[in-house]
Amino acid sequence: MAHLSDHIENALNEARMLLLGGQVLLGFSYRMCFEPRFQQINTSAQLAEIVGLGIMTAGLGWLIWPAAFHQIAARGLQTARMETFSTRVLDWALFPMACGLALTFYPVNCALQIPHPVLISVAAGLFAVAVWYGSLLSRDNLEHRRQAKKELAEEQQKPDPKEEGNLSDRIKKVLVECRMALPGAQAFLGFQFAIVFGEGFDKLPRSSQWVHFASLLATTVAIVLLIAPAAYHRLVEAGQDSEHFHTVASRLLLTSLIFLAPGMAGDLLVVIRKFTGSDALAYWSGGGLLLAFYFLWFGISLWKRTARK
Repeated sequence: MAHLSDHIENALNEARMLLLGGQVLLGFSYRMCFEPRFQQINTSAQLAEIVGLGIMTAGLGWLIWPAAFHQIAARGLQTARMETFSTRVLDWALFPMACGLALTFYPVNCALQIPHPVLISVAAGLFAVAVWYGSLLSRDNLEHRRQAKKELAEEQQKPDPKEEGNLSDRIKKVLVECRMALPGAQAFLGFQFAIVFGEGFDKLPRSSQWVHFASLLATTVAIVLLIAPAAYHRLVEAGQDSEHFHTVASRLLLTSLIFLAPGMAGDLLVVIRKFTGSDALAYWSGGGLLLAFYFLWFGISLWKRTARK
């Protein structure tokens, strides 16, 4: 079980790496939309930036899914099913990141008046895909991957009683899952604060400013909740591990995701409304993304838990 536990922890840490880099890039991209020079580039470049924001935001929501799935569907237990699920999520998570990177390059190329901006943007995306996925083309790597999946499938057929692992290990995992979203969310919150003082923010409709403020508050609440397990562990439990603390930490993590979703989706609504002038498109896009997050994190995870029973 220690071997399986290490596999799960590695997967969570890898998701954490992608989340941190992705949320920092997302925050800079939002900030860019409110800079004066952004208004001077052509419409196609602005549209590429907005589409890139949407893809990256959706990709980050996808990366957060393993944390919710682990606590809801797997009940925090260390199972081969959880390791397989995390691997599949990470397999697909890099592709939207590469697409978002390529789309974000395009307005930058246009602002710098670089020749052939489309080709350079496509090259950046292809380079990312080649580096991240290119090794899969090797026959040896494909065979190794198939063998690893086979071993996990065999382990998954073992009886369940010992799947839980020890309490300390389960607590370690829930704290890792809190750390998955926390640093990136803190960086994103910093950009949300800075956007308020951007030159383009005061030109937004008052309703859009309120939406941004609500998103900022939601992100703040999510961050406070993500930090709370560490404080509770030290102040209430005196650093001791207990089933009660694992339950509290799990609930705080899941509650934080309820607020993190509108914190991420709200600003996308504001940007789409700013550059399209369409309230319907903005609200459908932002609302649809919010519902997609809730459906992934809670809906499917809860359904998988019920199906498991």
